[in-house]
Amino acid sequence: MRWIAFFLVALNVVLFSWHMLVAPAPQMNSGQNSLPQESQGKRITLVSEISPEELPAQKKSNGLSGESFEVAELCTLVGPLTEEYQGEDILQRIQSLQVKAELRDIEMQGQMRYWVYLPPLNSRREAYNRLRELQSQGVDSYVIPKGSLENGISFGIFSERARAESHTEDLQGRGVSAQFREEPQTYMERWIVMPPGSAESLAIEFWRQLQDEYPDLDRRPNLCSEVLG
Repeated sequence: MRWIAFFLVALNVVLFSWHMLVAPAPQMNSGQNSLPQESQGKRITLVSEISPEELPAQKKSNGLSGESFEVAELCTLVGPLTEEYQGEDILQRIQSLQVKAELRDIEMQGQMRYWVYLPPLNSRREAYNRLRELQSQGVDSYVIPKGSLENGISFGIFSERARAESHTEDLQGRGVSAQFREEPQTYMERWIVMPPGSAESLAIEFWRQLQDEYPDLDRRPNLCSEVLG
C-alpha cells in the first residue's frame, strides 16, 4: 500500500507542474489600469484639433492693461492760411473735385513760458496789502486779476526756464515764498481740415500745383479728435 501512496503523490506533482507550464497566464484587463472615464474629468482638446470657427474671438490689446482699444483716426491739415483769400481759393479747388474739406480756426501750441508768482491769497484786499509790502521792498510785482491764480501776485513771465528759476531763488532768498510754473503759450491759426481718406483721394499733381502756387503751405496729419472736437 505504501508504494501506491507514493505513486499518487508523484502523480499529483507531475499534474501540477504540467498545469503551470502549459496553461496560459491570465491577461491583465487594461481597463483596470485606467480610471473610469467619468472620474477623469473633461478630455483635454489640443488647439490643433479645433477648427478656426470654434476658436473664441480675440480683442486687440494696447499692451498696458489688456483693455481693448480703437485705432485713432487721422485728419489732414492744410495751411496755415495767413490770408483769408488763400483759404477760400484752396477750399473751392478741393470741393470742386467732390472732396470733403472745411476751414477751421485751430488753437496751436506755441513757445513754453515760465510764470514766477506768489500763490493766491484769501481776498483781493489781502493781495493788495501784500503787494504794497513787496513794492516797498523794491520787488517788481502786480496782483493777478483773474484766472487760476486770481488774487495771487505775479513777479514776471519768462521765456527761459533758467531765468525763471534764478528769479524764484532770488525772491526766496529775500523771504518771499515765490514759485514758478510752466505756462504753454497758444495762438489761433486758420487751416483747411480734411476728414480721413480725403487727402489721399486727390492726385499727386494737384498737391504739386498747389505747392508751386503757395510755397509756404504745409500738409500734415493730425488727430481728428483734436481738430474736429
